[in-house]
Order: sequence, then C-alpha cells, then structure tokens
Amino acid sequence: MKKQLASLNIYSPGKTAEEIRRELNLESEMMKLSSNENVYGPSPAVEQTLQAAIQNIHEYPDAAGSDLKQAISEFYQVPAEAVLLGAGLDEVIQMLSRAILKPGDEIVTSEQTFVQYSHHAVIEDCTIVTAPLVDGKFDLEALADKVNDNTALVWLCNPNNPTGHYFSEEELTLFLNKVGNIPVVLDEAYAEYVTAEDYPHSMKLREQFDNIIILRTFSKAYGLASLRIGYAISSDEWTDLWHRVKLPFNVTTLSLKAAEAALADQAYLQRTVRQNAAERARYYASDFKHHLLPSETNFVFIQTDDVMRLNDYLLRRGIIARPVPGGVRLTIGTADQNDVIIEVLERYFKEEV
Repeated sequence: MKKQLASLNIYSPGKTAEEIRRELNLESEMMKLSSNENVYGPSPAVEQTLQAAIQNIHEYPDAAGSDLKQAISEFYQVPAEAVLLGAGLDEVIQMLSRAILKPGDEIVTSEQTFVQYSHHAVIEDCTIVTAPLVDGKFDLEALADKVNDNTALVWLCNPNNPTGHYFSEEELTLFLNKVGNIPVVLDEAYAEYVTAEDYPHSMKLREQFDNIIILRTFSKAYGLASLRIGYAISSDEWTDLWHRVKLPFNVTTLSLKAAEAALADQAYLQRTVRQNAAERARYYASDFKHHLLPSETNFVFIQTDDVMRLNDYLLRRGIIARPVPGGVRLTIGTADQNDVIIEVLERYFKEEV
C-alpha cells in the first residue's frame, strides 16, 4: 500500500437533507444549498433525450464519445482531437494527475481551492506548494514566484471554489508568460455563470499558449451533476497522452446524450445564467453584503469568525450550506428560497452585532 494514502481523508459529501431534518426534528423541508447544483435543473431537452437513449442501455457506450466531442469542437472552435471526456471533472483531474505527475514532483496551487488537486498529488507522492488567496481569488503573482524546476503541474481554479472570486485575462496572460512551458490547468467549472467582462477568453488563449489545459463541466450551469460528465481541452498531442490513462467506457451513453442536448440548448443556459445573476445581485444589495467575498458563480462565500455557529443557525432554519475554513459557502437558490435565506442572514448578522 502507498504509505501516503494514510494521510488522506475520504471525501465527505455531507448528510442528506432528510437525515438533517430528522436529526434536528424539523418539520419543514430542507433547502439543500451545499453542493453548488443548478437549482433550476437542466434543459427540458435533456429529459426527452434520456427517454430515447434509455432504450439502448444494454449496449456499451461509445468509448470515444465522438458525437459529444464533435459538438464541443464546433461550439468552441477547437479540434475534436483536443477534447478529453471524463466522468465529471473529478475523473479528469485524476487522469491528468496520473499522466503527468511522478514521485517527487511539485504541484503549485492555492491554499484554499478545490481539494482534488492536492488529493491526487498526494496519491502520486508529490509535494504541494501553495500561496494564499487574496480576497478569495488566486494570487497569480505569488504563484508565479513559487514555480521552479521541480514544478510539474500548476492548478488554477477560476472562479475559485469555494470562494467564488476570479482573476482577469490580463492577470492570467502575465502569469502564463512568466511560467514558460509548464502545464497549467485552468479549472473553469463555473465559467458559464461569469458575467464579468474581463474574465479570460481561455479558448482564445489556447491558441497563444499551448501549455494550458482547460477544464469545463456539465455538472454546474448545465444541471447534469448526477450524470457525471466533464471534459478537458488541451493540445492534440497532450490529449493523446491523457487517453492512454483513460478507462474504457468511462462515460455512460445517457451522460453523453444528455450533455449533447444540454450543450445544444444555449437559450435555456443563458436564461439560467441571467436568473442566477439577478439572484446573486440580491445578496450584494443586502445588509450583510460586507460579509461576502466577490462571486462570479452560483454560490456566495459568507465570511465569519465562527463558522459552525453560522452553519448551525442556517441548519435550524432549514438551510443546508457548506462550512469551510473562514466561512460558509452557500449555493444561490431560487427567488423564493432567497427571500427566506436573505431574511435569515440579515437577522443573524443583526443578532451578532
């Protein structure tokens, strides 16, 4: 057994809404807003597609995912050969780590970001080098100073999970010019939710920097979290290497077909993004706005010195959030949900004062 596995924690998704409701003896339904799921659900076209696709579930899926790769290729104007499909971005992160990292290598990333980057570095017996976030976003200048001859991989999350803040195209371009040819992963799981005009155009930057690996997912804005499908876009040569560690038939037929349908319905996606942006703005117009880090995602990060007190306060009022160091991450709900949540949070911070 790899001795480093003993230092890893098993991922905990948290208790279900029903478990929490029973434990706290609550009669009302719980609002599960801890996993950054799309509260509006996927395009109606997805259900229609799944009903047709289920007729063939006795057959293995297309191992290459050719139709979906072609759809992604046409949508982003990138070669289909540059696309790697995975069972969610978790598997994509695992494949990249397995293909690139060797024992003794270093990865560079932020102190408070998606845990799977460091998780797989530990599995591959690598050293994790970090820099602190600044106002909830990656400090690219500090990270560039951490890169050295031992750096094998850089992980950037933009916007960052769990804080929600982003770095600009200018900041990213300066960083890429500094770090040379080291593989740099841009995890853009929440990119569809971004409304900031200076957010990086990563697909265009790919034409200038062939060392970037762009991650996107259908789990968030497209609403397909339970079907587990994400993808990476990198150079054709690198993608060929990723496929050498990919398991055969790793993405199901239902997932492939659903993702195609979701990607095709951009009108629905944009409506979802507008709804999320409008509801997000309500949080930043609230009485507790100074407790929030900036966000370009479908969640907000509520800063507090007493994380569990705030988390328990929300739980007892039927709101399931995600407690993390320094605050509570809360998915932005529907308009009706946010009516309740904003009132609860305003009351909490008034009581705290």
